[in-house]
Amino acid sequence: MKKNILLLVMSAVLLTGCVSQQSTVTIDKKANATVEKKFSYGSTYASDELSKKAAEYFLNGVKAQNPVSLQKYKTDEDMGYIAILKPGNVIDNDVLAIESFFKPNEGTKNINCQKEKKVVSCKADFNINLQNKDLEKLLAENGLTYDDLEPYVLIMKLPNQAESHNANFFDLEKNTYIWEIPAGGQADVKINFNI
Repeated sequence: MKKNILLLVMSAVLLTGCVSQQSTVTIDKKANATVEKKFSYGSTYASDELSKKAAEYFLNGVKAQNPVSLQKYKTDEDMGYIAILKPGNVIDNDVLAIESFFKPNEGTKNINCQKEKKVVSCKADFNINLQNKDLEKLLAENGLTYDDLEPYVLIMKLPNQAESHNANFFDLEKNTYIWEIPAGGQADVKINFNI
């Protein structure tokens, strides 16, 4: 269990900016969510032990969530693993509860949705906390700090333009909202949207 938690917190791991992780949450017009988790080694497979440990934690965590979806990928610029998770409908399920470091700020769900007539109104309000004592120890053992890690990236793709949000970056034409959270840091994610 500790390995899985550490894996998730090492979310944007590691060395020299080569290894990183991002989660892309896509919500369609029927309120169904798909989560793509991407773990990238960069252009070459990292040979250092810390990167290997990061990869092991990621793979163990994703296998526990959905072992069937995990696949290797390789391009000219990048290589790593991708997992596609389908946590369900945002009206019925807390689709972001799959990440242990996503904690709701209000209520019991990371994304609260209410259905009225033909409109579903959703409010996402949660904290991403990437602080972890085990990770700090592992970094220290390898002469590193949080500053040596890549940021964790959360991308939300919505069927419609958000009513309000606090994303770091966004593309209104594609209804895409992006948060970058520094390793070892934390940030509130807030977005309101209708389906």
